[in-house]
Amino acid sequence: MNAKTPMKIVLAAVMTLAVFPLPANAQNGTIVSGEITPKLYLFDYHKGFGTDRTQFLERYNTQKGGDTRSGGYLDADLDVVVTDPKRDVFVLERKGFGAYNHRGYLRGDTDRLGLTGYYSHFRSATGGFGFNYNPNLVTGGTDPSYNVPANTSSGFVAQFNNDSPGQNLYKVDRSTYGAGLALKPQLFGTTATAALGYDGYKRDGNRFATYVAGGSDVTGGAARVLQRWRGFDMPVDERMNRYTLKLAGAPGGFALSYEGSLEKFDNKAREFQMGDFAANFAGFFQAASATKPVHFVPDSTLISNNFRVAKNFGGTAVAAGYGHSILDQDSFTLREQTLGYNTGKITTNSAYLNVNSSMWSGVGLEGFVKYYNRDNDSSFPVVGLLNAAVGEQLGVRINRIKTLNYGLSATFRPRTLKSTVTVGWKREDKDRDLTWTAVTAALSGIQPQRSLYREHTVGDELYVNWVARPMPGLIVRVTPSYLSANETGLVTEPEKSFNLKSKVTYAASSGMLTSAYYNYKNKKNANNTFTDGLIGPVRDGAATAQDLNKTQQAAGVSLNIPVSATINTAASLSWMQDDFRTYYLSSDRRRFEAPNAAIAFVVRDRSGYDVDSYVLTLGGDWQASDALRYSGSYTFTRSKGNVASGLILSELPAVDGTINNSVNTLTLGVDYALKKTVKLKGSYAYDYYNDKVYSNLTGGYHTLMLGVAFGF
Repeated sequence: MNAKTPMKIVLAAVMTLAVFPLPANAQNGTIVSGEITPKLYLFDYHKGFGTDRTQFLERYNTQKGGDTRSGGYLDADLDVVVTDPKRDVFVLERKGFGAYNHRGYLRGDTDRLGLTGYYSHFRSATGGFGFNYNPNLVTGGTDPSYNVPANTSSGFVAQFNNDSPGQNLYKVDRSTYGAGLALKPQLFGTTATAALGYDGYKRDGNRFATYVAGGSDVTGGAARVLQRWRGFDMPVDERMNRYTLKLAGAPGGFALSYEGSLEKFDNKAREFQMGDFAANFAGFFQAASATKPVHFVPDSTLISNNFRVAKNFGGTAVAAGYGHSILDQDSFTLREQTLGYNTGKITTNSAYLNVNSSMWSGVGLEGFVKYYNRDNDSSFPVVGLLNAAVGEQLGVRINRIKTLNYGLSATFRPRTLKSTVTVGWKREDKDRDLTWTAVTAALSGIQPQRSLYREHTVGDELYVNWVARPMPGLIVRVTPSYLSANETGLVTEPEKSFNLKSKVTYAASSGMLTSAYYNYKNKKNANNTFTDGLIGPVRDGAATAQDLNKTQQAAGVSLNIPVSATINTAASLSWMQDDFRTYYLSSDRRRFEAPNAAIAFVVRDRSGYDVDSYVLTLGGDWQASDALRYSGSYTFTRSKGNVASGLILSELPAVDGTINNSVNTLTLGVDYALKKTVKLKGSYAYDYYNDKVYSNLTGGYHTLMLGVAFGF
């Protein structure tokens, strides 16, 4: 299936309806209605660089015209609906939002069968060699002073090398599509149902890929060549096809369901080897290798089966389920096969039990247990690739992750403020089975004491959920929670965490709707440490902790006011803040050094990531007359802050260390009915991106659409 296939299906359906039209207002009550809208789009990009470089907005809204900065194209929208007294028996829809941004939908519905189909297509530009974030175009991205012989011992990048000269423009086309068939209970004469489904996607195009190769030639010393950072044109050619079967029924009062799926991912992109670029290195390597891959190109098959059963016993509802899936790697690189890596398999088993009881008046109780087990059944050990007995070939291997979650909650309904209060407790117990480099004096490899990765996580969370309705139209929701964990396997898992979610909504009798929210989350973790020395029977030394503190806040308010029967307005304002602080640690030698070698870990700084974002939206529509309607909206987005602080920020180029940008989006629309079945449509959109740190990314574009809608 290619990108044009869904469009052919839509056009075929339109031609069928045109040649064999269904009678409107027929004796059986069937009514056919629809609208087809041919459209002309005109666009123009302005500011920023010319055709050789891609501005920021152009990456996410690629327009037709090849490498031009302006142009035009034709498009069309389609809506067809066939209804009878019971339902919409047929719906066909196609919407275009740009030359490379369109989607379609099809639905058929009868007493016994249901049919659905969909597709979407979207193109984006990727950062090519001429893109403004190319390391050679950004101040500090590369530095020629690091080249030979100015600094023969440096590991920094002197230049960025282009291994695909002449290729500057990059794009990726994404297409998704699918179909489904539902078999209703009336077909079987029972309560049983069945459904068949197909979902697929494909990505085609090319993308900008980078890799790092070596650091010196065979002679070393003054002959050191620092051409380490390289980029090339990598094709994108991948497909995914998923087939799904769903069965459900209710024999003997038990609600039973099953869902099984087969998913196949196929990547047909070329697998590049180091030898493909041998001519570009000029003696950089001792010999070019035709077996060492530059990037891993995977193919896989996923088989999943899930079962669920539920039943009510008076005032108690019980539900249980079991899931099993197998993910298999279908292909391997030549080097992996040579070394004996021929099995890539992940097996997952999961189960749950949930009991919900409301046997006591005004009180509800709920308990749950969830189990999850993920086994890594891939080839191990693999000589020369993954081997715990050969030092640096292995950092850490995850053999298995097993998780057990369980909890209890109680719900009360006091009369005060018409409230509902739920108090609950949850626990997560996670075990990781890990394999590290074998512990011998002769081997070099990371040991558990010199990693922030641990095998065990245990955490308890207490929460309260309060919902109140103090007056007609007003709803208040507040949910605080607190989590504590004595053991954590990752620093990203919270040792201590406080969370708060709150929301207030009010719907007035006049039709005005307003809401406001505030969310807060703070998590800390100082559990995990690096050990300086691993000498002696206790194999322990001075510990240096990694201290993480992350705070996220979000707040917003929205207002919808119907000014009159013909005018409606809306406005919203939101704010988000991400504040992340952690230690910047350094060591006097690599963590891979032999276990009996002491390593000094030093806290160099406490760096912070602090970024605020604001979004303001205004909109409205005005039905000026029966024939004329206006609409408009404006959105302003602003992000500002630093991705680091202190020592790290001082070492980063400004374009990497600071965020200060904004996006303005304005859309205007008008519809005018010339007569009952003919309507004129027009719209104008303007987007402008302004980057105050890296001005080369600044740019905008205009889009004008003119269309005529023909109804039937």
